Amino acid sequence: MKKMLIFPLLFLGATHFPLLHGQTKRPSWKGKVVIENGVRVVKNPAEPLYGEFFFELQEELTIGGDPNNGAYYFPKGATLSVDIEGNLYVCDGGNRRVQMYDKFGKYVRTIGRQGQGPGEYMYPIQVLFGAEGELYVWAPPQIIIYGHDGTFKKRVVIKAYASPIFVGPEGTVFAAKHPFLEPGGPKHSIVQLDVDGSVDRTIAEFRGELAEDQKVIVSHWYNNWTVSSPVTDELFCYGFSGEYKIYVADSEGRTTLIITKDEKPHAISGKEKDETRKSGVSAWSGSTQKPEDDIVFPDHRPFFGNILSDDSGRVYVIRSMSILEKEVPSPVDVFSNEGIYLYKMTWPFIPASVKQGCLYEVRSDEETGEVRIVRHRIKNWSQMASGRG
Repeated sequence: MKKMLIFPLLFLGATHFPLLHGQTKRPSWKGKVVIENGVRVVKNPAEPLYGEFFFELQEELTIGGDPNNGAYYFPKGATLSVDIEGNLYVCDGGNRRVQMYDKFGKYVRTIGRQGQGPGEYMYPIQVLFGAEGELYVWAPPQIIIYGHDGTFKKRVVIKAYASPIFVGPEGTVFAAKHPFLEPGGPKHSIVQLDVDGSVDRTIAEFRGELAEDQKVIVSHWYNNWTVSSPVTDELFCYGFSGEYKIYVADSEGRTTLIITKDEKPHAISGKEKDETRKSGVSAWSGSTQKPEDDIVFPDHRPFFGNILSDDSGRVYVIRSMSILEKEVPSPVDVFSNEGIYLYKMTWPFIPASVKQGCLYEVRSDEETGEVRIVRHRIKNWSQMASGRG
């Protein structure tokens, strides 16, 4: 049975689609645009142009949950990528495989297989797409490249502690390089890898709360991190969560747009720090007996935890929450492809993808760990503004 899910809505006066409410005057954007170092910088006010918006969702497709049919069963953990044709690619962690389904949810093929030979992998994590439809399967420490039909083409070992985020021209890959203990201290970086998997150049670098003389790195709830998302076949965006600034870059890594927003930082309370030490540590590197004692907290709570984009080039900045409010729906800031702050939203779950008027959810059963891939049709998608009008 199809289910309908409505995201909560709070109207701010008559700011939500004023023309539909009988007004003839459009709201006035109170931000400004400046040029800094040859780059267009959009400085947004604290409040969005159109107030708050909600998605009216119709659940229309579910894949998974059938233990009697191996092609449609994901026992433990999965990630999802969706191409421009609506095909779905599931990195099935429990079965260590990559499954392809068409837009109707019909199984098409398995991409590669488990193993250590040509075209094989051990732990597939993510699928990225090349300009010609190639499939880039990230299975650390390597990327395995297949044709659109699943034919194995090439294996590239990533020679850096980095996660790929975008496929550039001629087989190069942009990646988020994670901090590690090294001379000069740990840093977060956006880098471009060459066709052999080596770091060709650094696009951006962030230090955040990390210090040059740091001896232990503890990953925890309030770490600042780089987050990223493809925007189009030729653009991707990224940001460092310690500052409210989103960078849009082209396929050569050149910054074409910077989006900022007037946002006050939230201090991390003593209760939040105590809870983080108790249950917010996920990993660490370096020599330590009690990683909870080696936590380094930033000056304030990270501004965001993830970024997504849709087919219209809108950018969705998913805000970070307090560790004391894990059950609270995630607030989301929505920006146009020109960097204008359009809406505030509230999402009860974080989708894996926003494409072609749909939200794609990777839904895990809390008790069994079984995963289902769910596609929600956004019934009011056409009502959502994409710019200032």
